[in-house]
Amino acid sequence: MIIILLLGLLLCGHMWGTGEGTVWAEGPVSSTPVRTDSQSVGVKDFEQVIVAELTRRYGRPHHQVSFRVLVPKQLVEVPKGKLHLEVGEWSGGGRTGRRAFRVGVFVNQQFLKTVNVVGEVKAQVEVATPIRWLKPKEVVTVEDLSTMMVDAPSLTHDFILDLDEVIGKQVLRPLPPSQPIRKIMLDNPPVIHKGDRVLIEARGGGLLVQTVGVAKAAGKAGETISVQNQASGRDVLGVVMSSGLVEVKF
Repeated sequence: MIIILLLGLLLCGHMWGTGEGTVWAEGPVSSTPVRTDSQSVGVKDFEQVIVAELTRRYGRPHHQVSFRVLVPKQLVEVPKGKLHLEVGEWSGGGRTGRRAFRVGVFVNQQFLKTVNVVGEVKAQVEVATPIRWLKPKEVVTVEDLSTMMVDAPSLTHDFILDLDEVIGKQVLRPLPPSQPIRKIMLDNPPVIHKGDRVLIEARGGGLLVQTVGVAKAAGKAGETISVQNQASGRDVLGVVMSSGLVEVKF
């Protein structure tokens, strides 16, 4: 029995080793080979190309456009070479929110595949806004305005970005403070008001006749209003040319 036990210990020592340190048996190492003939297309690549295309189509001053990819999250493996991504046509125009895009992947100018990319489009824009309540028929001055950054519902919004486009305009509906001003909320103010004394001009056949009249209605440049000829007492129709000037036909 003792002899058998000693033989067993000798055999174990021969298999596993003895000495100062323990030598462990080494089995086969499992590893995934690293491919050197491919490259990866990731989230950042899709985000950059989509933002660039949105900006190219709908970019305007003061816009800050961003896109966050939701799908796909995994890398797309393609062969090595000169990589090019191209965004195809999409529906929905320039609206923001969740959008889907089809992105073509090209390597060395050769088309490889189309990747469906879903994500969130956001746009912030600096807009003109009142600093106080503006009432209908008020004419906006520079002291009434400020600017602020807001989220845009679409890249084709009608928010007014430039203060110069607001100054001197007439308010059509109540405008609350700290809210974007839309183009449909404003109009050119009348240059002639009801009761104004105006110069009536009649041109024709190389002749120019002028007389004084009174405006029977307000009017903007280019509009037709009724004026009363003070010399004859008759009402005539004329086109507003500028402040205080109405032109009538013979």
